[in-house]
Amino acid sequence: MPYFVDSNVIIGYIFDNADSQGKYAKIVIEDRDEKHSGQYVKRECFGLYGKGRCNTIRNEIAKEIRRVRYALDKGLSLEQILDQMEEKGCRTYIVVQDISKDYKSDILSLKEALKEGQLDFETDCIDREDLINKTVKFHDRYLPYSEIYDILSKSIEDLDDVEVIIDGHHVGLKISNLVLVSGNYRDITVFKRLICENTSLADVRSLKSFAPPPSFH
Repeated sequence: MPYFVDSNVIIGYIFDNADSQGKYAKIVIEDRDEKHSGQYVKRECFGLYGKGRCNTIRNEIAKEIRRVRYALDKGLSLEQILDQMEEKGCRTYIVVQDISKDYKSDILSLKEALKEGQLDFETDCIDREDLINKTVKFHDRYLPYSEIYDILSKSIEDLDDVEVIIDGHHVGLKISNLVLVSGNYRDITVFKRLICENTSLADVRSLKSFAPPPSFH
């Protein structure tokens, strides 16, 4: 079944365990079914001249890891730093936790591992971004679909999300059984019935619906 992916699917995939929905996005993007999206999503993720959300998040992650190294220089323990990161909801909490697990008692090695880990993470993000550009087809749309826009905008406050949905409708007119996948519950997935009744989209699924079933051993 073909998917039309929202920006949070792409961002979640690119930033992996530095994104709360990364593990679900990975399942969607690595699925064999076709992936489609629109120009609103592409601009949000990548912007013009690299100024989109992906660039902003990449800079945030680099700053967070630098702050960890600075805090270690100031004498804070790794445990204190991780506790503070978890409390603040830092994107890189799990990333730093993974990098540091083998260096808890060796601060110099830990600082070097964080530096190398940051570079590795950035390289992996670039590789995943390249995969997005190879596997997701971004479609242009020039028609406004004003009637559908008016219906959706009466219920959905974020008009950028309305544009994303209409992009999906545009693609769905050409591709049968297209499913909109989004991690945005407040403005998209909660309006599943409204969207499916007024657009060509066959279904609306939340990213978390792709979570694998629990295993019982």
